[in-house]
Amino acid sequence: MAAEAELRQQMVATVRELYEAGLITPTGGNLSVRLPEGQGYLITPSMLHKGSLCAEDMIRLGPDGKPSAGAKGRPSVETPMHLKIYEIRPRCAAVIHTHAPWATLFGLLEMEVEPITVEAVRFLETPLVPFQMPGSPELVAAVEKVLSDSPAVLLQNHGLLTYGGSLREAANAALALEDVCQLLIRCRLLHRTPVLIPEQAASLLRKFLLG
Repeated sequence: MAAEAELRQQMVATVRELYEAGLITPTGGNLSVRLPEGQGYLITPSMLHKGSLCAEDMIRLGPDGKPSAGAKGRPSVETPMHLKIYEIRPRCAAVIHTHAPWATLFGLLEMEVEPITVEAVRFLETPLVPFQMPGSPELVAAVEKVLSDSPAVLLQNHGLLTYGGSLREAANAALALEDVCQLLIRCRLLHRTPVLIPEQAASLLRKFLLG
């Protein structure tokens, strides 16, 4: 299947990009994509070194979320969380969970995103989920409860969750929010209050950026 083969390659490239950027650790973080025409999903395997994954390592899930016959390895422990987002958001085509350090620190400090840049405006209402055990039904329920217009969810003590209409879109959101979190934390470290984009302009930008 040409479409699936291409998506597998895109997943490899995205994992490596996020790994090299420090958002994914050797065994921490996972990503998935929705296959076209309701054929199921592809998701990264559990406990394999993320920096050296290849296309064949990606695990195919059927429409019911169960690994296809002959699948090698175990799908990510966060598979239920990915599947829940696809269920709630029919237009979502990709989900990424990273252990982005600045975003993780942002969640630990229970900070709120402020409109310091145009990129930041997209994440003004990013929800924060209190810690739940990875892969647990409680984590799935907590994420389901807070899903909003924001393209991201902060997972306290655990990292960052982003999603979008393509793998590129979800990865861009992860990279952008990581930069925003870094800027805001550095402002706090400098004991300075950043100049914010005016409220009316921020509202207009948010509507434009989130469609």
